[in-house]
Amino acid sequence: MPHFDIITIGSATQDVYLFGKALRVKRDATSPTGSTLAVPFGAKIELDRMLVEVGGGGTNTAVTFSRLGLRTACVVKVGNDAAGDHVIRILREHKVSSRFVIRDHDDPTAMSTFFLAPNGERTVFVFRGASADFHERMVPWADLAARWYYVSSVGGELNFIRRAIAHAKKTHAHIAVNPGKRELQQRSAAMRVLRDADVLLVNQEEAQLFFQKKGHALVKAISAWRKGIVVVTNAEKGSWAVTERGMWQVRIKPVKAVDTTGAGDAFGSGFVAGLAKRPGDIAYALRLGSINGASVVTQLGAKHGLITHHIPHGPWMRVVEPK
Repeated sequence: MPHFDIITIGSATQDVYLFGKALRVKRDATSPTGSTLAVPFGAKIELDRMLVEVGGGGTNTAVTFSRLGLRTACVVKVGNDAAGDHVIRILREHKVSSRFVIRDHDDPTAMSTFFLAPNGERTVFVFRGASADFHERMVPWADLAARWYYVSSVGGELNFIRRAIAHAKKTHAHIAVNPGKRELQQRSAAMRVLRDADVLLVNQEEAQLFFQKKGHALVKAISAWRKGIVVVTNAEKGSWAVTERGMWQVRIKPVKAVDTTGAGDAFGSGFVAGLAKRPGDIAYALRLGSINGASVVTQLGAKHGLITHHIPHGPWMRVVEPK
């Protein structure tokens, strides 16, 4: 019998949130996003508040699974420093096994610095640190035994994802993959690798770029390509899943976002937790993912809002099943 219900693989970071009236967002037509963070260069900026948390797809998803009652372990790479100790301490506090955490004696733990706007959107400065040199050869695959694996972004290392999928198939486990932009940008290779995942999780923009289609053509392209389940999230507009039984949709009422950090991790891990708890119940999985994603954005940080129980139905949510 597998040692764990699920093992997550991905990044671990120390997240620093900075708040201050001097951190202002201004409209800027020359910016790719239409806005810029405006502070006077060369000045000393007084902050009103700061918050230090643990983030990264590997740890965020692990905490969801553990909170929902699944025996969980986490494979991440951190530095041999105080920030790495912090990552391990938080995992243990959430009853996630840290036995597979890799310590790097050369590079420090990855760090992200967040400048938050009042509407929950943010500018992030990212230092990848130890996670930038995270390769599949570092993982003790022979020691990993689980019913499910969940792989988030691994810095564009498609061979890492290929090895994880092969390990899952060899051990008769299921595997979900939530790739990052670096993986999806390698479109031809990624199309071959990701097709063998049991669950592929992407957002709407990523799906359109990856399949080079929109609207109904996108659904048809996914249906023709997929082997397992493909789930596409579209922020407050809900999400949809394409399976061999057809397409499922969940529609939700938007919630007031305080911080959107970790929303994708929360939805994806909630969805997979639903499948782990009720195999084949796509409607339940979509509900659980939607509730977790909607809950996490109502609080600061990528973990505080993660649910510890679920509400399978609600007036703010509707799942449309295949006819």
